[in-house]
Amino acid sequence: MPAQSGQSKKRKIDWFPYLLVAPAVLLVAVLAVYPAFFALRLSLFDIDLLNFTRGGEFIGLDNYRNAFQDDVFIGGLWRTLRWVGLVAGCQMMIALPVALFLNTRFRGRPIVRAAVLIPYIVPAAVVAIIWRFMVDSNFGVINDILMRIGVIDSYQAWMAQPTAAFLVISFAMIWAGFPFYAVTLLASLQVISEDLYEAARIDGAGAWQQFRFVTLPLILPTILLLLLLRTIWLSHNIDLIFLMSEGGPGYNNYTIAVYSFILTWSRRELGYPAALAIMLAIVLLIASAIYIYFIERSREAF
Repeated sequence: MPAQSGQSKKRKIDWFPYLLVAPAVLLVAVLAVYPAFFALRLSLFDIDLLNFTRGGEFIGLDNYRNAFQDDVFIGGLWRTLRWVGLVAGCQMMIALPVALFLNTRFRGRPIVRAAVLIPYIVPAAVVAIIWRFMVDSNFGVINDILMRIGVIDSYQAWMAQPTAAFLVISFAMIWAGFPFYAVTLLASLQVISEDLYEAARIDGAGAWQQFRFVTLPLILPTILLLLLLRTIWLSHNIDLIFLMSEGGPGYNNYTIAVYSFILTWSRRELGYPAALAIMLAIVLLIASAIYIYFIERSREAF
């Protein structure tokens, strides 16, 4: 029996789908993959901007070993965790009730929804200036308010105090970032069918029961995804911390990302900061895997 013509001929490959995705793949390769491998290569060298053209000296894993003997790096792990935990947690606690409120019907809702985005669209440099002026030790409005209500008896240099400086920067980031949470949660709330709430009301569920057993389970994957994205973003965030305090006072606000940036910016180092960035990326990959596991579990549960 003669072989079928389709079997005797090579199967033709349809290259058109590959051509459609090729620009995106190329863009990712240029902007993400290549810099990652380049940073990994830099981390294996004793190199700075002064000897960059000469290639530096290959030292293997010495930069990684030195990191675990660096008190600033070890402390930076805790400071990064503190920064991410406080800011991401508070942003979520503020954004969830805001999203629930924006999902209700009231007069002027479109205007309020647009106004909520204002902190998020303000550039980080402007946010830093606003908050630095608000807590200024000579004419800051925060000092003035606290003086008037009797909380303090003299103007305080908040940015010169370790705990106060951290809280001020954290509050500034919380204010600037919570709209991202709120708008994303609002989009998730709007796809929940009203029939589910109607069925819950028929069964006698009050507002809290509706939130606990209808709303929360359905938006939990979105909450976890937002926390994942915010954890990644905050872990390597530099601008607001640096603009408001340059990491100070002392090393109080030296997260891993800020420490790596300052080493490059002030000392012109490249190899050691690259090693710090690689180790931070590894930690974030592990954290991402944990987040994704719980996201999948939350989807399977409901």
